[in-house]
Amino acid sequence: MKQNKILTIGLLAAAMTLTGCSDSFLEQEPETKAEVGAYFSTEKHITEQLVGAYVPLHSYDYNGAIFGQLNWSDMLGDDMLVGAASITDQEVWHNAASFKLTPALTLSGYWTVSYDGVKACNEVIESVETSLADGTISEAYAKATIAEAKVLRAFYYTVVWKWYGNIPVFMKPLTASDLIPQSTPDAAYEAIVSDLESAINMKVLPLRATDEEAGHATQATAYMVFAELVMYQNDTSRFPQALGYMKEIIAGPYELNASYADLWSPEGEWCDESIFEINYTDGPLCVRSYDNLNGIGGTFMPQCLGPDGGVASDNDVANNGWGTFIPRAHCRDFYAANDARGAVTLLDDEPLNPTGRWQQTGLFLNKYLPRYSHVADGTGGADQCRWNDNFRIYRYAETLLNAAELTVRTGGDQATADGYLKQVRGRAGLVTEVEATLDNILTERRREFLGEGKRYWDLVRMDEVAGVSNAHKASKALVADVEPVNAKGDMARQNPWTKNKKYVPISDVELAAAQGTLKQNDAYFQ
Repeated sequence: MKQNKILTIGLLAAAMTLTGCSDSFLEQEPETKAEVGAYFSTEKHITEQLVGAYVPLHSYDYNGAIFGQLNWSDMLGDDMLVGAASITDQEVWHNAASFKLTPALTLSGYWTVSYDGVKACNEVIESVETSLADGTISEAYAKATIAEAKVLRAFYYTVVWKWYGNIPVFMKPLTASDLIPQSTPDAAYEAIVSDLESAINMKVLPLRATDEEAGHATQATAYMVFAELVMYQNDTSRFPQALGYMKEIIAGPYELNASYADLWSPEGEWCDESIFEINYTDGPLCVRSYDNLNGIGGTFMPQCLGPDGGVASDNDVANNGWGTFIPRAHCRDFYAANDARGAVTLLDDEPLNPTGRWQQTGLFLNKYLPRYSHVADGTGGADQCRWNDNFRIYRYAETLLNAAELTVRTGGDQATADGYLKQVRGRAGLVTEVEATLDNILTERRREFLGEGKRYWDLVRMDEVAGVSNAHKASKALVADVEPVNAKGDMARQNPWTKNKKYVPISDVELAAAQGTLKQNDAYFQ
């Protein structure tokens, strides 16, 4: 349930610390590195610094470069369209969906935001190590803080690694003269996953946070990041380890929320199914605006998704949205009549919005639509970014489906894998038992997580996996559109996915700043 969690409050304090705004705990912004180091030397102040390391998470939806959120990767998949006002509106996403990005027009926001997060985590770890050596903090506090910062850092690295592959990896704060060499995708993966393993093996984080600490990375968060890394890498040597972690979560204090619909309400935030979310807030704390993108507050994403101008069949839905991130028409066929996820996932307004904006199909992603009931009276910040919907990153449903897949891929007990799949289907109201084959698990992931940013990565990671049908392989499923996506005649994907499109181009701005230490992902252009 949405509350004024310590992380939300702390983010406001941390943001003020980092931007120099006056507050009771900080009368004057430190002006030198020495002064900053002296300030972040107590447990209270290092906690502020740690909470500040979560601030970049807020900017994945918009950092001044591109709109979106982590789920917008699905625009490159087979179920979601870019939409928007025209083919030139959200141009970077239209190009991404057609696999024709350039160094001048690429998904630079994921690079910038992720490395902002890495930088913040590195600084927290340095403060802890220095303060522990100075005797100003306890060893127990130091271990827990380092572990949490490492888990969060691994998450940031996972985002940028999946998009770019060939990335710099560094685990210490940089000076102005430092130029970090670029790692290959395999070397970057090994560095990230090994460092995450070191945090996991410390065994100092709780499996689940208390309500007051909701938002902090936990041991379960670490396990889910680990599984995402090794499953995307298809690192079969670590599959048993990942499966063991999933089983720890399953044996722990998590469970499927009884109602799939309630997951997407304010009351569903940080419920028993939630493992990791990005916290957003409304009310008096909300100060985010176009002039203050890093300010604490709401998210832009519902504004992006909402219908534009038409009358939504659900009158709780605001009708001044931007019509972006649109489900393809075939998504109507995904859900059986008795599947509770269908109406929760898709708002079908085709009769009321037969044409709409570019690539409109009449379908909208119901999970994150802009709802008046999700905004408190007296909310501050800009109109378009005051939506208070937390972004769900890892849910217990994914733990179960990870466990089912890993059980199958490690030759484990079939009945156990079937049981994991059955739980997810059962919550949706599907009583017919289905064998947990890779195809069936991937189909269930597609239904369960439609629009949540899982599908595109599933298609890519399964592209060369034996025993998986073409429906779940990127090179077979992500073909160029030959028919319009709606009655207006709007076209969508212009080029097919090929293996050389796995990593997007690095921004020419980053290449210039790196002074020769970064090389372009040239394979993308072949």
